[in-house]
Amino acid sequence: MNTHKIYKKYLMVVSCLACIFHFSLPVLAATPGKILIEVARTAEVKSPVIYLGEVASITAPDFFKAELTRIDLGKSPRAGRMKQLSGERITAAINAMGLNDNDINIQVPKRVFIKRASQVLEPSYVEKALRQFLSEFLPKGKFDLKAFRVRGIETYPLGDLSLVFDKRYTPSGNGRLSIHAEVWVDGVKEDRLTVTGRLSQMRPVVVATTRLERGQTITPADVTLRDMDVFGLQPDAMTSVDQVSGMVITRTIDKGDCVTQGEFKRAPAIEKGAVIKIVAKKNRLSIITLGISKEDGYPGQPVTVQNLTSGKLVRGLVTADGTVEVVF
Repeated sequence: MNTHKIYKKYLMVVSCLACIFHFSLPVLAATPGKILIEVARTAEVKSPVIYLGEVASITAPDFFKAELTRIDLGKSPRAGRMKQLSGERITAAINAMGLNDNDINIQVPKRVFIKRASQVLEPSYVEKALRQFLSEFLPKGKFDLKAFRVRGIETYPLGDLSLVFDKRYTPSGNGRLSIHAEVWVDGVKEDRLTVTGRLSQMRPVVVATTRLERGQTITPADVTLRDMDVFGLQPDAMTSVDQVSGMVITRTIDKGDCVTQGEFKRAPAIEKGAVIKIVAKKNRLSIITLGISKEDGYPGQPVTVQNLTSGKLVRGLVTADGTVEVVF
């Protein structure tokens, strides 16, 4: 009898131990340290896509941690902007991996606020980049940029920012500047800006030191070099006093005005109606006589003259000293 009671008590103890072991298994499986995901209430992300690793602290074995970190939670907001994600959405994205509920502990708020990290593009940065661009085809240190203005600047994502200006641009004759600039961040085009302003480029040009009348022959004292803004000037403005000295003005030029190529002509070596020397040559024979020029004559150019002795009209070449040579 006593043996039977002892056996029954033994069976009861064994059954209790089995039950305790069975019901303790889930608890052991859910012990802390397996996989723990703690999602922050607020987070700042850098990439165009929101990844779980950017908004949560993940404790897990390396293999699972790498996969969990790359869980896609959707598109990031625009740079500097914020969006909300529900805790349910984040939890559903995690559970989509198919992990056992007993193997993972997810701690997530009802709402998660996510902001896209950003950087500000300062107008001074744009101006500096534009000056560098312009210096590639304008003399360095000899141009200035005035009335600078940039339109369309936004807030941009963090990353390597660069500006690309339209390489087809050429300065206009009046100095007005209008050019487009593309904004690139980490090799991705983010924006297109419009930059305007006015270019000023100083260059020495020939100007009149006094009023020059039509028909007047220019002397070195009549002109000088002065630095002037070439934008807005005629493209054929003269840049050397030697270029105009001895030339004849074809229209009146006021004091201080620049001299352009179309405002003067060469002074004739022989003026129309002037008495000139005619040298007639044939073989080794030379005959010198006087004549009257029937037109203005220039060195190296043919001119018509009238022989004062015979009264005949002849054609000859004008020399630098004003003589007309006639070859028979």
